[in-house]
Amino acid sequence: MTSSLLLASLASSVLFLYCLFHLSRKRRRVPLPPGPKGLPLIGNLWDIPTEYPWITYARWATIYGDVLYLDTPGNPTVVLNSAQAAADLFERRSRNYSDRPDFTMVQLSGWGDFLTFMRYSNRWRKHRRMFHEYFQLRAVPAYYPVQMEATLTLLHQLHEYPDAFSHHVRHHAGSIIMKTIYGYHVDPNGDQFVGLVDRAMESLRISGNVGTFLVDYIPSLKYLPRWFPGTKFMNLADAWRQDVEDMKKGPFKYALDSLASGVTSPSFVSENLTKMKNIGVPEKATHLEVIQNTAAVAFAGCRPLCPTVSAVLSAILAFLLYPEVQAKAQAELDAVVGPLRLPNFDDRPQLPYIEAILLEALRWNPVVPLGAAHRSVKEDVYRGYYIPAGATVIGNVWAILHDEKDYPNPLVFDPDRFMPGNGKELQPEPTAAFGFGRRICPGRHLALNTAWIAIASMASTLSFTKAVDSEGSIVEPSNTYTDGFLSFPVPFKCKITVRSTQAKALIDSKQE
Repeated sequence: MTSSLLLASLASSVLFLYCLFHLSRKRRRVPLPPGPKGLPLIGNLWDIPTEYPWITYARWATIYGDVLYLDTPGNPTVVLNSAQAAADLFERRSRNYSDRPDFTMVQLSGWGDFLTFMRYSNRWRKHRRMFHEYFQLRAVPAYYPVQMEATLTLLHQLHEYPDAFSHHVRHHAGSIIMKTIYGYHVDPNGDQFVGLVDRAMESLRISGNVGTFLVDYIPSLKYLPRWFPGTKFMNLADAWRQDVEDMKKGPFKYALDSLASGVTSPSFVSENLTKMKNIGVPEKATHLEVIQNTAAVAFAGCRPLCPTVSAVLSAILAFLLYPEVQAKAQAELDAVVGPLRLPNFDDRPQLPYIEAILLEALRWNPVVPLGAAHRSVKEDVYRGYYIPAGATVIGNVWAILHDEKDYPNPLVFDPDRFMPGNGKELQPEPTAAFGFGRRICPGRHLALNTAWIAIASMASTLSFTKAVDSEGSIVEPSNTYTDGFLSFPVPFKCKITVRSTQAKALIDSKQE
């Protein structure tokens, strides 16, 4: 009996929302953006792609245009598939489009306090302001020594244990973040905190795109009893929330204990905790929460850790699939840096091709292909189309960075598209990979620097070639990327060799 009442209540709620929306639609004359035709009551609910949605939305753009509409009950969705549309709304009308939807499953999983998913509010501004102070462009040179040290460790690990290169790349990014944020030295052979973030990020990869779970469209489902059919998502959310809480609190407790014992090294957390001495007692609890949350955003929160890992793994994959790219990069490094030292950040202006490889790695397969969804605060009209208040507005990053008008042959890894020469017009830099408008990733400068020094140092000292199996046959790597909110290259194999005796000596200097 209870089940029947709950189903009836749920159906009535959906029907009410559907009727209310369509009554309001009849009262206005401005049409909605075009999109696939839905069904009565449920609209386009069953049309939402469950796998690689960014590719489906990009294909629909060829049918309906670069601004398309999906009629999803209680949560209308607008998808922007062009750089122009994203700039017009997210940047030029940022006052109306800087909010986030509620991300019900993300909230249930414990990610709601992370800057990326936080609603646009004074609370968000406090977190953003603290993050920006330490990771703005003029602040990041202070982190060069940490990045250089971690990159030398990366080279040593890649040389000694090449089969685990993916692990080493993740460790490289994580060690820089942990040292910068918490003053913590990561164990390169396996670390508890890096393991925490890996487990937590898996939940974000699955749940981060709005609509992956039905509860995103019908939030009242979260109130169903646990025994009710279809509530498995709540058990998932409970387990994921514990992982997120452990990831957020574990490293922060380490930083607190280190500061209390007087053995801490300078870090984002230690400096902000020290500043708290000048804050009144009533504000301390709130400020402490802001520090903990902001630190966790940098540690995980998909920014800036994930773009770094994705860009470096994409560059390695590109070296295998496009060996001429690796050869050109190594020639530039040999000419500018030479064999007797490692690249450093002072070399960056003289290494435009390495910069182009980094930009192309970000564009080729962006780590957050659909970006983080925005929300319209008030109703709006764009290009003669009506956008409802409270609509989820998605910037299809993958479609934007694979638009053939801006990037000819977009599926090809071609750093030359960002290289000047012969009076050609440069293709747009892939800034969409870091988000849009006021919600653009505040850690992008640290992420870009970390990825750049890794790519430059790897190409300078190591060569990456296709793996060979036990029978001597070449193992062709796949250019496929994983599905979900976060997208990385599917696991692939490669052979890593040191380029010269001088390069080996530079790598071995890590042991000295």
